[in-house]
Amino acid sequence: MKRNRPIFVRMSGVILLLLVPTVILYTYFSRSSIEVIDKQMSANNESQLLFLKSQIESHAERLSFSSSVLTRDSSLLDLQISTLTKDYYQMINYQTQLKEKMLLQSLSSNWTNELSVYLPETQTRVSTNPAKTYDWSGLDRKDNGIWRFKPGNGNEPPYYQLFIWDPFLPGNGVQQDNAVFEVRFSLDNIRKMLQHYKLESPGSCFLLTGSGEVFSHTEAGDGRFKELGTVLLQKGMEAIGHLSLQVEEQNVYLSYAHIPGLDAWLVDYVPLNVFHAPIIKNRNLFYMSMMLLIVLGFISSYMLYLHVQKPISFIVRGLKHFEMGDYSFRINRKFHNEFDYMMLRFNEMGNEIQHLILNVYEEQKRSRLATLKQLQSQINPHFLYNCLSFIAACAKSGQTGTIKEMTYHLGGYYRYTTRVEKQMPLVKEEVELVRHYLQIYSFRLERLDYAIDIPEEMMNEPVMRLILQPVVENAIVHGIEPKPGRGQILITGRQEPEWNVIQVEDSGIGMTGNEIRDYMLRLDQPMDETMGCGLWNVHQRLDQRFGPGAGVLLAPSERLSGICVFLRWRREENEA
Repeated sequence: MKRNRPIFVRMSGVILLLLVPTVILYTYFSRSSIEVIDKQMSANNESQLLFLKSQIESHAERLSFSSSVLTRDSSLLDLQISTLTKDYYQMINYQTQLKEKMLLQSLSSNWTNELSVYLPETQTRVSTNPAKTYDWSGLDRKDNGIWRFKPGNGNEPPYYQLFIWDPFLPGNGVQQDNAVFEVRFSLDNIRKMLQHYKLESPGSCFLLTGSGEVFSHTEAGDGRFKELGTVLLQKGMEAIGHLSLQVEEQNVYLSYAHIPGLDAWLVDYVPLNVFHAPIIKNRNLFYMSMMLLIVLGFISSYMLYLHVQKPISFIVRGLKHFEMGDYSFRINRKFHNEFDYMMLRFNEMGNEIQHLILNVYEEQKRSRLATLKQLQSQINPHFLYNCLSFIAACAKSGQTGTIKEMTYHLGGYYRYTTRVEKQMPLVKEEVELVRHYLQIYSFRLERLDYAIDIPEEMMNEPVMRLILQPVVENAIVHGIEPKPGRGQILITGRQEPEWNVIQVEDSGIGMTGNEIRDYMLRLDQPMDETMGCGLWNVHQRLDQRFGPGAGVLLAPSERLSGICVFLRWRREENEA
């Protein structure tokens, strides 16, 4: 692979060296043209944006002036006097006159607006919008004479709001003022101006408030520019400026102008491809013509790649699969040249390697299964010999009733042990076998007590055959029998996230800490003459079947005086 790579590099390099000077020179001319267009576009956008800004400020100042006119209107003074004299007829008359003048002021503006006068003395409100009632909760002394943006709610669209107090002096509360004048105008007024602006501009324009709200020429377009407005506020915006950035996967030229009175910015952006399209078109035509000149060179290079490098890459890929142990990989591709013979021989080599590996794996699997069956078969005769010896002793002493019961339980025990076709029974079947065994043994050892406490949900877990009985037998023979007095066997179970655990505790003679450690070490070693086959067989079978972590663990019993033997195997859903 590395030997061929310089050939392709040299061939491609010669082709590119023929074109680089021409491409660089043309790119320089193209870039210079684009810079000139960008300067002209910047000046044009700035002038249009400032004109739109002046129109918006003019309308806002006109509405602000209308509220100032109302503060000096005689009808308002007459209304306040009639309020103090409690001349209710005149109050209604002056309210009507004031409302008419407010309507005239409202209609004098090209913007739809709403004028209101709040009278704290009588807690009344005179407005061009009679649908609203007197409410002091929206009045804030700090906003005196300043336009503030209000986002509105579900029933009311967004709007700008201006308050003017009479007298125009700071105070401790709104209730001390003679009157409060309110002016509102909806953002729909600005939307209409943006619509007219968009007709003359190829890009998009929107209003960005200081709080991050965005309003374009349509309500549906507000969400479209929301993210862009957030980015601009984070960058920091001056009174007027320009930016080049990417919007909706397009490179755009953005201009903005601040409207101080509304604490907002007018933002206009134009996709660069609108102005750059003619130059880009000519540039693309040039590049296409240059590409035609190198087609033949690249075709030659590609043919070399197709017929030489690609076959080699398939062979390299196959070797990497073999390195990772995937011997099933085959090259099912024909190149109609000399490499086809190599692909054929490569596939044949893979078949041979896979066949040999599968044979070795199957042989190991059969050997492991034979070992498991051999270990299991060693347990059944061990229990049978003990039972037959006990029956013989009972027959000599004439205990026919005991022999009858013994035979019944022994039959139940061997009905289970002879069903060799089921190698993974349920825990409840193993527990039933142990019940037979303990009942049989209680006839022989009358001082034996036992208790079994295993959760119901654990009873349906699969387990290997003859795992529990040898452990119980070992506890009786080596723990309880050598110790005088009554003996007790406790069998309990629990489930951990990955493991099933059954513990068998006895009240026998027990073992020291050193004896337990030595015994645990011998469980992992080959069996010798000094090692009993019961626990060793159980440990080896669990370890062979369920892997590391499974097997037999010994510890001193915390509830009884003897030993506690733990049996651990993986739960069914956690088996690999």
